[in-house]
Amino acid sequence: MADPAAAQLTPDRARADDPPFPPLPVALNAAGRPRRIGVEVEFAGLDESEVARVLSEVLGGEIEQSGPYRYSLGGSEIGGLTVELDTALRKNSDRRLVQEGLDFARGIIPVEVITAPIPASALPRLDAAMSALRDAGAKGSGQGVFYGFGVHLNPEIAGVDHPLTTATIRAFGLIEEHLRAEDRIDGTRRLLPFVDRWPAALIDALAGAATASLRDLMVLYARHTSSRNHGLDLLPLFRHLDDRRFQRLFGGGDGGTTNARPTFHFRLPDSRIDEADWSLSQAWRDWLLVETVASNEALLDQLASARLRYRDRLLSGRGDWRDESTAILAKAGYRA
Repeated sequence: MADPAAAQLTPDRARADDPPFPPLPVALNAAGRPRRIGVEVEFAGLDESEVARVLSEVLGGEIEQSGPYRYSLGGSEIGGLTVELDTALRKNSDRRLVQEGLDFARGIIPVEVITAPIPASALPRLDAAMSALRDAGAKGSGQGVFYGFGVHLNPEIAGVDHPLTTATIRAFGLIEEHLRAEDRIDGTRRLLPFVDRWPAALIDALAGAATASLRDLMVLYARHTSSRNHGLDLLPLFRHLDDRRFQRLFGGGDGGTTNARPTFHFRLPDSRIDEADWSLSQAWRDWLLVETVASNEALLDQLASARLRYRDRLLSGRGDWRDESTAILAKAGYRA
């Protein structure tokens, strides 16, 4: 793990002079190459062809219609991108009634931009493309009562045996309530089941799992949830880790359609693409906070110890843990 003294304890609220996309505390993967990040952004207001055109104007590349309600952009300056209507029904859109239903439901089914894994250095250019989409009329979570749209980050892990990987899982659980502050998540997304909290019992177990391996955490996680609909979805990582064990633990639920990949799937942040001061850097800083806490062993231990004390107190409410964890982070240099 990174030296805690060298870890970037960057405040989770950016200052004007901060770089928009600060580097992660551990920048390289197990092979010594820069870790890559897949990005997914959901929004409404534009159709797939319009989105592909705007992306091509900003990033270059060739547009190809690669399926129903789906376009690909190849050879852009940040690599390949996909633009699609975010529903499995698009695969059946050759049926007239399905097609009519999809056209009618465009107001609530988002268009999604999906990147190939890109280096962190490419994020500013992707952010510029998001600004161009906003100028073209893209609408985010706050523009409609049913617009529960999100930004998903898929950061490559440092390695299955790297201590940062297990520490990151524990760190997310311990600061999830802080990340879910009222101004962070749109009300519609709070009501929809796509970013449910991790169960409190899972967080309690993670607090006491300081020496657990990633395989240990896979079994521990399965005892408490098998859903992908959490702010941090670990099922793609667990399937990459051990497919046979994954099938035994998760194959009968959401895991049945999970693709294996050596990444975290961070799906908590809102898509506020229509807001003038919004940037992908906001989602990035939320994830940076998770990894920075994970890379600071003393801070992670302090949070874990506080959580265990919280668990053992009678009549404690969930809201109390948000206050406690936020106070610990603030004392360590984070602004609430």
